[in-house]
Amino acid sequence: MAAASGTLVGIGGTLAFYATQGQFSAAIASEPALCAKLAAAGLEIPSPAEALDAFRRAKNTDQATLRIGECSKNIMGPGVQCAVKYKLRTSWKGEGDGLVAFSRGPDGWQAMQLQ
Repeated sequence: MAAASGTLVGIGGTLAFYATQGQFSAAIASEPALCAKLAAAGLEIPSPAEALDAFRRAKNTDQATLRIGECSKNIMGPGVQCAVKYKLRTSWKGEGDGLVAFSRGPDGWQAMQLQ
């Protein structure tokens, strides 16, 4: 029993040193050079706040929520496409999965939901 609890404490201590997905997303959004693959590809990715603002304008609602996942070059046009979790109304219980394209226009970031 003592060995098992020691193992669990050791695993818990190890897990505490790993950054969360949100911390990685915030770091990459604030400084894309931190992610060599994205910087090498020359991808410009909107910050979480810019992405949310663009998504809300595209959906014509100020209640939408958006969490950005992995992004890659948009194969259907300019900019990037990102896997997202979203809700169109804050009162909705669950989040939907989707794919949203982001590109920088003359007035800031624009979004278009692809899936």
